Amino acid sequence: MVATPNNRRAQYTQQVIEDTVLQLLETKPVESISVTEVCQLADVNRTTFYRHYTDIFQCLDQIEQTFLASYSFDKGARPTVNVERLLDAFYQQRRLSNLVFVDGKTKLLDRMQATIPADVPFANTYQITYIWSGVKAIIQQWVKAEMPETPHELTRIIFRSVLAQDLPPIDPEKL
Repeated sequence: MVATPNNRRAQYTQQVIEDTVLQLLETKPVESISVTEVCQLADVNRTTFYRHYTDIFQCLDQIEQTFLASYSFDKGARPTVNVERLLDAFYQQRRLSNLVFVDGKTKLLDRMQATIPADVPFANTYQITYIWSGVKAIIQQWVKAEMPETPHELTRIIFRSVLAQDLPPIDPEKL
């Protein structure tokens, strides 16, 4: 019964473990989080933890995948609508924001990028890579500042930056 993947008790236990990991990420780096600490705070034994995850990083990976699976991309919508919806989903689950700063340990921002189609008519692969690097930096700054702008406001900031709107023209001779 408990070993059944869709068992309510198993789902509850996984949720408690994941919530505990996210709670610990609020105060410490992922490298400092131990399975023992998670088990104590979640009030589960180590065997239960290992029944669901091989380590803390697999737990983080599952959290990311679940979050992104909850987001659906609308191919018929404008890019601004989809970016705003993605930021809104992130905004609604603020504890996940700590995953943005687990450099090299999670792929949340890269996975977010993968939800956005790469066939942008006005940009080539190099431009998309460059633009996405800036978008990730904006999102990281937004999270670090504790999300002071709404997802709508941040979407406008991102697209103004990407399209270089509201910036004075650059004289190439002065570069």
